[in-house]
Amino acid sequence: MAVESPARIVIVGAGSIGIEAALYARFLGYKVTVLDSGDVGAHLRKWGHVRMFTPFRDNCTKLGKSALAAQHQDLSLPLGDQYVTAGQYLEQYLQPLAESDLVADCVKRHHTVLSIARSSQTKTENYGQPARSETPLVTLAKDEQGHEYVFESDIVLDCSGVGAQPNFIGGGGSPAVGELAARPYLETGLIDAKGKDAKHYANQQILVIGAGHSAATNICQLSLLARETLETHVTWVTREGKADGQCGPVAVIEDDVLPQRKRMAVEANRLLVDENGHLDHWPETTVKSIHYEPQNNHFHVTLDGKHSGVHTFDRVVANVGYRPNLEMLHELQLDLCPNTEGTKSLIQPEPNFYILGSKSYGRDSSYLHGNGLDQIRRVFAIIGGRESLDLYAEPPSSSNQA
Repeated sequence: MAVESPARIVIVGAGSIGIEAALYARFLGYKVTVLDSGDVGAHLRKWGHVRMFTPFRDNCTKLGKSALAAQHQDLSLPLGDQYVTAGQYLEQYLQPLAESDLVADCVKRHHTVLSIARSSQTKTENYGQPARSETPLVTLAKDEQGHEYVFESDIVLDCSGVGAQPNFIGGGGSPAVGELAARPYLETGLIDAKGKDAKHYANQQILVIGAGHSAATNICQLSLLARETLETHVTWVTREGKADGQCGPVAVIEDDVLPQRKRMAVEANRLLVDENGHLDHWPETTVKSIHYEPQNNHFHVTLDGKHSGVHTFDRVVANVGYRPNLEMLHELQLDLCPNTEGTKSLIQPEPNFYILGSKSYGRDSSYLHGNGLDQIRRVFAIIGGRESLDLYAEPPSSSNQA
């Protein structure tokens, strides 16, 4: 529903979508507070060495570039068709944007959001009724020292992503026996095997779980390391066998619009044929239980299926996807997809509450940054009550002007 500026907006998450949304809101005159449990672009920092699947032009906005040009006349941005790493994107675009005049004073780092609710209405009250929007939204957050704060607002944009909440490794998606205790010692991100993570993985027995693009990226990284540290061995476990028409488990989209993604998938599958004993693929296999022994820093993993048995590994990399954190939204009225836990539409039953970015897709890994930018444009058209509002649009050429 339309809310005129200067209304108050709380944005959860200081990643790329949260920062872009903050800039958009401030440009329109809204009062903005951005809350993040870490620092700006915290998730991007974890895979800063990895080249993004989409070119820079798909990960920036006209509004963002204009804001940077106004403040940093000497700032050199990547070319539009350049495929930058996540670290380059953070350093050259997102971090400067977060430090720009319109955004810098909005961001509260190291504020973990605990709950978002109505100030005086529970989840069960006034469903679908205008009265639901008569009380403000309240966001409860905790800082690094454990102090709690309440932020009252007219609108909340949840841009918190899914990167902080990995899925479980058990065969049916529930925790494997012992996983909750072992979870702090599992790796869930993307490995920099030729850089900062080299010593951690060199000459180790490594278990990689999963058949998506994160797993494929890590298989390629670890293969590079194994060629230089000959005691490195990788066991790749997947629930399914080979993907259709492939020599490995990663599905390849033949007409993929993202060539970087296709190359990664093809390369990971190919390595199973060419890897000379450093890589084994165990298909149709799941994790039944896992036990971590801190005294010797290794894992005992019980596998079920085609390669059942108990095995010992030095490192376990769980690339089984992510799920949205819905705990903080329990008192809000939401309409979520039953299988992905993502949103069914941009507009939720809860008035003036919106989920943007990868969290809106839930467990669906097909999200691209451009989807989130389009959501920003659409949600502010709704908030502003102007269907044609689009701060990302290119100005009309002189030939089209009267």
